[in-house]
Amino acid sequence: MSVPSLFGIDKQQWELINSFANWFSAAGAFSAAVVALYLANRAGKPSARVTVGHRILIGEGSKKPYPELIMFKIVNTGDRPIHINQIGWKTGLLKKRFAVQMHDATQSSPLPVELSLGQEASWMVPLNASELWLEIFSRSLLVPHYRVALWTLQGQFFTSIGHIFKVRPEENLLSQLRVACKKVLAGK
Repeated sequence: MSVPSLFGIDKQQWELINSFANWFSAAGAFSAAVVALYLANRAGKPSARVTVGHRILIGEGSKKPYPELIMFKIVNTGDRPIHINQIGWKTGLLKKRFAVQMHDATQSSPLPVELSLGQEASWMVPLNASELWLEIFSRSLLVPHYRVALWTLQGQFFTSIGHIFKVRPEENLLSQLRVACKKVLAGK
């Protein structure tokens, strides 16, 4: 009596081949669960593009010296709305120092501000005030170990849910702060 076969494969070989189906379905189910958890976790975090840098304000009828300022800017790049409550600074490795940044309310977005997808907000800090902001900031937050302080300096955007967006200041601002720190140390 001959053993039945399909495509030249007998019943025992087909049973062996079919036993791998359970393994493949288990691996597929596990992979789907991992991807779903990754996407759910990623969707839960707010996402934004942030910058902090030195700017010169030029417009029609502007005359030299042009007003100089520091601009904090945030753009919501995530699906969830972001509520920004405050802006500030952080510096230091072991001994961290923090500062809340005051801004010009006439040229800036109001605080707190809610940003949905694609919306942006910016805050301007004038540098041409009666007191020099760069020297005050350097004296208060960066000196005496200004090299380490500038290396670790971050602009911060605080949200209502406790998430903090951090960004290293642009090089144009860091170089001005470096000069201001040297000036403050020379004046002591």
